[in-house]
Amino acid sequence: MDKQLLTVFPYYKNPEGIYFPIVPLQLSYQERNIDSSALIDSGATISIFRTDVAEHLGIIVEKGEEIYLGGVGGRIKGYIHKLEVEIAGKKFSCQIVFSHEYLVSFNLLGREEFFKRFRIVFEEKKNYLKLE
Repeated sequence: MDKQLLTVFPYYKNPEGIYFPIVPLQLSYQERNIDSSALIDSGATISIFRTDVAEHLGIIVEKGEEIYLGGVGGRIKGYIHKLEVEIAGKKFSCQIVFSHEYLVSFNLLGREEFFKRFRIVFEEKKNYLKLE
């Protein structure tokens, strides 16, 4: 049986003093890897990353499966790609959408795949996140 790995991540504090649950991770595609980070977003179904991450990994964004995502900010077109993700010592395959229209400063980790791998505890009063 796998040993349970508990990892605690302090929230990231932006220049305006607002805290966000952001975790470091590594993405792998074919023979390339990139260290990155992403906001844990329980309101997002699928993960979405900026296209600069795809470019670093040698991914041609438009070769993925086309998808339209809707949310508070409206609707954007993206492309689904399957990547290997490593977070808190766990490796797993995850569908990630890359979009030229996604212009937000952080990548998002949505519920699909990521939330199945961990027990996630948001400690808002203490500004940290636990992944078990």
